[in-house]
Amino acid sequence: MSTDNYGNYYFCVKVPKTISQNGEIYLYADTVRTDQTGNLFFEREKDGEILPNVVFAAGKWILFFAASCLDGSAATVEHWKGEVDRGFDR
Repeated sequence: MSTDNYGNYYFCVKVPKTISQNGEIYLYADTVRTDQTGNLFFEREKDGEILPNVVFAAGKWILFFAASCLDGSAATVEHWKGEVDRGFDR
């Protein structure tokens, strides 16, 4: 079973380097949400039920974005210096 069976969308979570050596974690999920305390939930739907894939505790994640399955860059971002380079300058 491949990881894409755990959701239809691909995400990158930026985390402290104490959690991931390069400061990034890539994962699949169907939905993303936070709770009132700042926990970050990546969930999938299976047989009509919402199941957790990964939960990041408050303070253990910096940001997240929808990522390109091709290169991991922020899929919906046109310009992000140091993160997304679409090969042209403005």
